[in-house]
Amino acid sequence: MLASLVLVAVAVSAAPGNAALTDKLDKWLVAADFHGNVLVTKGGAVVLRKGYGMADRENGVSYDADTVFSVGSITKQFTAAAILKLEMQGKLHVEDAIGKYLPGVPEDKRAITLHQLLTHTSGLESDFAKDYDPVSRDEYVKRILASKLRTKPGASFYYANSGYSLLGAIVELASGAPYETYLRDNLFLPAGMRETGYKLPHWPPAKIAVGYHDGKRWGRITEKPWAADGPYWALRANGAIHSTLDDLVRWNTALSNDTVLSAVERAKMFQAYISEGAGAETSYGYGWTIGKSAWGGRLIEHNGGNGTFFADFLRYVDDDIVVILSTNDSEVRGGRISHAVGRMTHGDDVPLPKPPGAALQPLSKSDRDSLIRAWIDAYNAKGMEAMRAFRTAHQVQRPGMSDAEREQRLAAMREDVGHLELLGIVEAAADQVTVRAKGSNGPTATLKFTFTANGKVDAIGVELAN
Repeated sequence: MLASLVLVAVAVSAAPGNAALTDKLDKWLVAADFHGNVLVTKGGAVVLRKGYGMADRENGVSYDADTVFSVGSITKQFTAAAILKLEMQGKLHVEDAIGKYLPGVPEDKRAITLHQLLTHTSGLESDFAKDYDPVSRDEYVKRILASKLRTKPGASFYYANSGYSLLGAIVELASGAPYETYLRDNLFLPAGMRETGYKLPHWPPAKIAVGYHDGKRWGRITEKPWAADGPYWALRANGAIHSTLDDLVRWNTALSNDTVLSAVERAKMFQAYISEGAGAETSYGYGWTIGKSAWGGRLIEHNGGNGTFFADFLRYVDDDIVVILSTNDSEVRGGRISHAVGRMTHGDDVPLPKPPGAALQPLSKSDRDSLIRAWIDAYNAKGMEAMRAFRTAHQVQRPGMSDAEREQRLAAMREDVGHLELLGIVEAAADQVTVRAKGSNGPTATLKFTFTANGKVDAIGVELAN
């Protein structure tokens, strides 16, 4: 245990030589009206470790560097690490079929492997209950196994929370221990992480961030309906683990050596197995997204959120930069802020973002803005013909996703969001325009359009908030 404590001390040591960068990042975050906390390390030394705003507005509790927060889908990397640890212990293999561990697997799912669950290539749909529905492990496994596959196992990438719920069940069945207990004994405590988990850290409630949605108190995830030992199984093993900045940087240190996983298992975790979709410049490993930074270095990252809370974990491995960020405010665009912090830490100049509530700029009559209006019109049109025509005329055609899958995603978005009313431009750059639109069903969509040099739409990113 002494070795782990020494590693932790190195990981969170201060960096006096970075005082100018620390001041720059701090002023940028204040000007951006950021609410949450951030930890930035460079070369293993802390550049910034600070909280901003309030963790509990009603009770006057500040959001500080020690606030406990939900990591959302960052949970998936802990589940993936548990599977790899069990492989190290000789209790399973990632190429095993799920029927080796789960009873009653039907014929159409017998070929699904642990590897496919880990890489979101199982063919499963994502969710079979709401986050706080009281669904037990065995009932949730039963629902997943009884479902209709969306694709043949191994055929394509589709981000599925349910796959990680199955992996959580397999962690319990292969280890003989409850999910959180296995993670705490085999991952968290060896890494020096005493503040990470669902229930076992026993945090006082006042230490946990309260969520705020559209300015109104949403509450703590730990206050929602949970089982006695943690969330119900629609959320367990795929989300809702809570942690701290210091614990996550300890996790980063553990993933840089053999503290938790061997070099062989870590190589499996960080391998780029499959593209995350048509036009994507990232691939998925085991619980991590693998891609490149804005300047071309290797970036291993994952975020998590539920529309109220958001957390991000960026590992710029070639530059030895780590950015960890959390926010409890639905109006904070955490992903945009964390990547900007990463760029500034690298040495890039980044303009200040527009803070929440800042006035949006109207679209002009430029060719780019006209294409954005045309896309919105195609989205709002009945059927698929208008969108097909838009893609043919104005969008770069990329392999990796079939037209049928594109249209399934469009139909699902229309069902969730409804018609879009364009509100205005959030920000514009040389090759990108980010706009905001209001959905008739309630959600707000932030749409980032990336353009090629000859004016075609290269990619469209969509971020929804209720």
